[in-house]
Amino acid sequence: MKTKILILILFGLFIIPACQEEFETPDTDALRPEKAALVGEGTIVTEMMHVKALEGNLLGDPADRIIRVYLPKSYYTNPEKRFPVIYFLHGTPAWGGMLMESEPYEFFYLSAQLSARVDFPEEGFLPWLNNLVNNEGMKEAIIVMADAQTKYGPSIYVNSSVEGNYEDYIVKDLVKFIDSNFRTIDHFNWRAITGHCAGAYGALKLAMKHPDIFRYVAGLSPSHFPRETIMYMAAFMSVEDEMWEPMGAPAGPLPYDPLQPFKFVNNSLYFLMQAWLPNPANPPYLADLPFTFVDGVPVMDEDLMKKVDEQNLMALSQKYRQGLKKLKTVYFDCGMNDDLMMYTPNVMLDQQLSDMHIKHQFESFEGTHINHLYQRLEKALVMLSNDFPERDDE
Repeated sequence: MKTKILILILFGLFIIPACQEEFETPDTDALRPEKAALVGEGTIVTEMMHVKALEGNLLGDPADRIIRVYLPKSYYTNPEKRFPVIYFLHGTPAWGGMLMESEPYEFFYLSAQLSARVDFPEEGFLPWLNNLVNNEGMKEAIIVMADAQTKYGPSIYVNSSVEGNYEDYIVKDLVKFIDSNFRTIDHFNWRAITGHCAGAYGALKLAMKHPDIFRYVAGLSPSHFPRETIMYMAAFMSVEDEMWEPMGAPAGPLPYDPLQPFKFVNNSLYFLMQAWLPNPANPPYLADLPFTFVDGVPVMDEDLMKKVDEQNLMALSQKYRQGLKKLKTVYFDCGMNDDLMMYTPNVMLDQQLSDMHIKHQFESFEGTHINHLYQRLEKALVMLSNDFPERDDE
């Protein structure tokens, strides 16, 4: 196991030359709206947004974020028309352009030791998305891809005294920004939210908590972190540290870069606990862990673990039961061979929602955490776009 991890990390460091440069700010001039009018297709525009909810976060993460927005072709050919909006929340790879590039998936695949690669579309993301509208039954909608990257990985889309208020960022700042700057239908009946992994967790939580903002939700491989998973990860922290030691890396998490290998377990535990168990008085990572180590073996702290349990989707669905009942679409899926141990918790969530008489759809598929991702995203986007009600002005 240790040899395998080291080989994968070295492979990521030295064998994939395409991923050695840092991301550059997208060329917004090349994505100007009038260009889409000329080519007769939808396009992706970028906006720089100042996020008040992220100001002064203790990790030093920027409050200025690039927002990527897909505008369908009719946005330009029919200038009076308004459009429904689908918000996409990323998990890992942790950056707002997750859906648009293939390289970060390779580092996720290597660092997390996943068993299958993502099915990134050969033609590229934008042509793939336009084809959904032109040929695969997706109705036109604005799609918003927010950036919620933190120092150590993705946000889990909660308000945190350490990471910043990512829930407020999405629900308040971002929705207001999009409705103010684009021709949206500013009403929850035409607003949906989806995401993958941590983004699917965030989408489900935000929808059930804020049905007055979002009325439709689709989660792809939603993240669950029951105590068994947390303790498994805890036991692996030192193993991961040993693998990185020959490269001069210190113990603990490393600042996350989508185009570099990263400590998947260490980083995941710390970005989760900076959200769920933030502690500004506990440097250097400003979070408590729900376990301690005794002779190198993790021992659970029951009081802290109870706080973590309260943030899992099983508990949240009970807490926000009335919000769930208001949603018009509740959909989530998970691969039966999910290599991040998400399948069983999602099956349990499906059963719990059924017991609660919550109208929903859960789909199992033959696959893992990230393979078939774009195939599944296609289903979610087509479904959500068709679930919006018709309007008299269309």
